[in-house]
This record gives sequence, C-alpha cells and structure tokens, in this order.
Amino acid sequence: PHPSIPINDGKRMVLRQYSHGGIFRAITRNIFLFGSRSFRELAFTEKVRSYGIPTIEPVGAIHIRILFPLYQAYFLSLEVSHAMDLVQYFQEIGPHPSLEKLIHKRKAIRSAGLLLRQFHQAGFFHGDLQLKNILVADGQLLLIDFDRSYQKPILSTQERMKNLLRLNRSFEKWRRHGLSITRTDRLRFFLAYSGEDVKIRRAMQRMLRTYTIRSFLYRLGWTLERVLS
Repeated sequence: PHPSIPINDGKRMVLRQYSHGGIFRAITRNIFLFGSRSFRELAFTEKVRSYGIPTIEPVGAIHIRILFPLYQAYFLSLEVSHAMDLVQYFQEIGPHPSLEKLIHKRKAIRSAGLLLRQFHQAGFFHGDLQLKNILVADGQLLLIDFDRSYQKPILSTQERMKNLLRLNRSFEKWRRHGLSITRTDRLRFFLAYSGEDVKIRRAMQRMLRTYTIRSFLYRLGWTLERVLS
C-alpha cells in the first residue's frame, strides 16, 4: 500500500511513487528519463472528474531530479476512506459467500462494467486497466491510476477491446493466484459493459476467442517477472 499522510480535518493524503513495471522493474525501478508523467496524470485525473466519472481527488504532483535527465515522480491524492481494490474485495468475499455477499459481489461486477463503459464512451483509454486500479468504497466503484492514459474524441472498438483484454488478463492472473472469480463473473461484467450494443458484443466474443492462444505468452511473462523481481 502507498503511504498516507495526515492533513487537516482528519483527512489523509496518499503519496504514490511511480515505478517501472514488468521485467524491467529490477533494472530501472523508480528512475525515469525525461518526461512529466506525474503532471500529465494530475491533469488527466482532473479531466476524468470533470466528466462525472468516479475517481480519486488529486492533490498534486512532484518531480525530484536525480541527475539530469533522470528523475523520480510522485502523485498525491486524498485517501478514500474504507476503500479496497477489487482484488482485496474478492478476497474478502471468499470462494463460498453468503447470499448477501453474493448479491453485493454481483452488484459490484455489474457496476464495474457500467463504469468502464462510461469511461470509454467519454473517449478515455486506461494505460493500465487491472483489478487493482478499480476501488470499492461504501458500495461505489472508482477508477484510479491514469498513468499513460489518454483521451480521444471517439475511442475505437479496437482500443476498447485492448483495454478490456488487459483487464481480462488481470482477472486470469489473480484467478491463478486463488482469487474466486468465475467465468460467470466475467460474463456478467462483459454483459454490463456491452449493454445492447451488438457491435461491441461481437467484438468481445472475438477478443475472448483469441485470448486462449495468447494466454500462454502472458503466463510466461508473469513467470519471468516473478523470477526477476
């Protein structure tokens, strides 16, 4: 978890440091070359908020020069009380939930589909769409961490499928770690996302058919990441 800092009126501020992902994390860690990624994410988050899309409240961005042109970057936001990401949420529900928890789980999955549809319909593309970047707080879902995200007047179907494929890989990765996510759960999400849009439903069906072939390469990448981290 990211460190939090107490501020006025009992509120807390979260400090998130940027770091590289994937197999290069062990080499480059949290050092970056040129750019202004935390400031770009700050502006992007404010734009997402202006569309009424639930997300965190940003506070500021920091760049610390290490040795020109190298720097470290930080993003500051207000802490969301009682929030957990979807991985934590599904872990808390567990594999054999009560009827009440099952109803809440299904509602959260449907809300995630509707949230992503709203995000994409506004022309936004998420740079790292995964379960840990969707929060649940007091029954509401929030989308977070917009590093390397962008907006276009209209997001193409291909771009939307690329985002959803990344999220599906996250589902699969955590399911292999024991998270209780079923095929029915994923189907419920996709149905909420597509709604009555037949074109999107067909594109999603094609995407899921090709995923099985690609999944071997992703599993290999996850193995390399664990070995090198």
